[in-house]
Amino acid sequence: MKTWKKWTSALLAAGVIMGGSTAWMDQSVQAASVSAKVTAPAEVTLKSGGKTLTQKGLLQGGSTWVALTAVKDVAGGTLKYDAKTKSYTVTAANNAMTVSLMDGQPNVYINGFYPQVEAKLIQGRLYIPFSAMRDYLGVQGSWDAKTKTLTLSKVKQNNVQVKSTKANVTVKNAEVDVQYPQVSGLESKEAETAINKVLKDEVDTAVAAFKKQTSEFGGATANRPYAFEASYVVTYNENGVLGLITQRYEDYAGAHGMTTRTGHTFALDTGKELTLDDVIANNKSMRETISKKVGEQLKANAGTLNDYKGLNKDQDFYVTPTGAVVFFQLYEYTAYAEGFPEFKFTYKDILPKGTAPFSNVASEK
Repeated sequence: MKTWKKWTSALLAAGVIMGGSTAWMDQSVQAASVSAKVTAPAEVTLKSGGKTLTQKGLLQGGSTWVALTAVKDVAGGTLKYDAKTKSYTVTAANNAMTVSLMDGQPNVYINGFYPQVEAKLIQGRLYIPFSAMRDYLGVQGSWDAKTKTLTLSKVKQNNVQVKSTKANVTVKNAEVDVQYPQVSGLESKEAETAINKVLKDEVDTAVAAFKKQTSEFGGATANRPYAFEASYVVTYNENGVLGLITQRYEDYAGAHGMTTRTGHTFALDTGKELTLDDVIANNKSMRETISKKVGEQLKANAGTLNDYKGLNKDQDFYVTPTGAVVFFQLYEYTAYAEGFPEFKFTYKDILPKGTAPFSNVASEK
């Protein structure tokens, strides 16, 4: 992937997380605040499987950082190094997380998708935050503040395999890299077929549109080619539900490329694609609460481009191990440079007390 294209993808993928009153804080102020608080990391004891790991974690900036070698062992995955791309890849829980040092600084991507994950290179060793293990590699943790100990364990996940499938697409004077997910191993082959059709049809439609646009625009050259990328990340794989984000990136040699995202949430027993209403158990009052909170935070942003119209009927969202994330497309409400506005809601926030996530919609686990 070319540097300019990677920089653009990384910028867009970073997005904006809406979680409180500090949303859209001025970046220079935020950076100064963070810089003032930087201190040497404290060591953290890591435990897994009833044993204390030989490697120590690091506590810095309010996050616990875990070395990639320990990540591999805890997640029960593999760790490979590619000398050509100067990158390490941990594969676990249906995701391949790559940390690349090609540009001198650690860059993280998963199945070609750029998540909002930072990596650190400390004394020659690569670290990722525990939150990245939780969100993408099927690991949960219990923190003991008194002893500075993080106990890690694998999460019980659904019996489903998600394979990265590469489409063989050739377009003259265009760089094309298409990865899309396909599932296998489900008890219901009808559900499996239905899910795979949704995911394949989506990328086929996007590729066809890119080819049409390329033909109509013309102007691409070998020195300044057009570009199309498709990638994805698994965000949830528990309780009979599979959550993913799929992404398409297009560049027609303009000022910048354009990225679109789709959140997918599937019930594995039926293959049905779930809506946000399904996730919140069709609670109209909760939908109104979510919409109100989203509107308040958008309104607080001085750079909002358009008036908030409330949640869409088919609102973009995705699910994670900790909750649901409502998001909007580029330019829908905010400027391109602000990425994808995201609004996080924990399951505790959106479900009745004592209700397990997806207990009303899924049975296969």
